[in-house]
Amino acid sequence: MTSELRDVTGFRGEKIVELRLTDYKTFPEPLFRPAHLGEKWPAIDYLVELTSIPGRRLYFFAQVKSTTIAPSSRSLRISTKKKDIERLLQIPGPTYLLGVHEPSERVFVRSVHIGTPARAITSIPLHYELTAGNLKQLHGEVSRFWPTGHHKPTVSRFA
Repeated sequence: MTSELRDVTGFRGEKIVELRLTDYKTFPEPLFRPAHLGEKWPAIDYLVELTSIPGRRLYFFAQVKSTTIAPSSRSLRISTKKKDIERLLQIPGPTYLLGVHEPSERVFVRSVHIGTPARAITSIPLHYELTAGNLKQLHGEVSRFWPTGHHKPTVSRFA
């Protein structure tokens, strides 16, 4: 894949993530408000705020990985480096990898939490697709984390 095509795939992947996170067909309003952080941030692409929680501004961080490679029967192949995961583990709060299969516009989520090995992650299971049900689960997981006062979550449904 040429550098220019890789850039377009990454750009489109980020826009697809924004569309999936702000989907409101199943909900009265979007569950999330993503804010793109730009190219300067080494570990994260988005700060994602949860909506519909009165009086609270809860959030998570996400790194987006886009690919044109078709998913296998069980997972989406992505490319991360050990350093990516180490950085995500250092960030206080919930952190996730969002894998985008750009041609089909499908997005998959995988948590990077305490207990995640500090090594490259190369796949995300297909059952972690950001469907309406998993968007609701993600919203619940993040909202349950913040009252704990921990540095980082210790478990995730998306592990």
